[in-house]
Amino acid sequence: MTTLWIRHGTSLDGITRPHAHARPDKPLTARGAAQIAATAHALRDRGVRPAIVLTSPHPRATTSAHIVAALLGVPLAAPNPLYAEWRPPNCVLGKGPDEYPLEYQTWRRDRFRDPDSALAGGESLTALYERATAASAILGHPVEGHNALIVSHRVLIGAVAAIAAGASCPEDVFQAARRFTLAPAGIWPDSGQLR
Repeated sequence: MTTLWIRHGTSLDGITRPHAHARPDKPLTARGAAQIAATAHALRDRGVRPAIVLTSPHPRATTSAHIVAALLGVPLAAPNPLYAEWRPPNCVLGKGPDEYPLEYQTWRRDRFRDPDSALAGGESLTALYERATAASAILGHPVEGHNALIVSHRVLIGAVAAIAAGASCPEDVFQAARRFTLAPAGIWPDSGQLR
């Protein structure tokens, strides 16, 4: 094993607003904690024991990381914004597609023509690409000299997966990341590939 990525468990927004852009401060639910615990137990049962757990700073990820680290009996590093989710603009946080303001709809339509653009509080496609590239640089390599497990978010993990598969521009990485599926508390690469 080198680097494994785990999506955080279900958050409050994941239950109350499943099609909305999750708000960064929304916590993990009891259901999410149970999902993460089940994943940690499955890893332990397969003999997977990373040397360190790394995490996004969002509460749903940090709580998930605490659970994984405790159940696997491994140290937990300080949260790192490198592993945070893509930041949608402030105007759509907690909102679903039927509530998107015109400003966001326009930006969304044009974002592939100008991947450096971003709305207030949001992250451009280029910034996500650069961050995912930095995060993907650790794939197959120990982090700080150790095998790692990283607790993060679906879109960022999808961006890392796209880069690992050969995507090489912000637009392609973002398109692949948006389509990427990983259940709450799911593992990438697929847990079936664990040895």
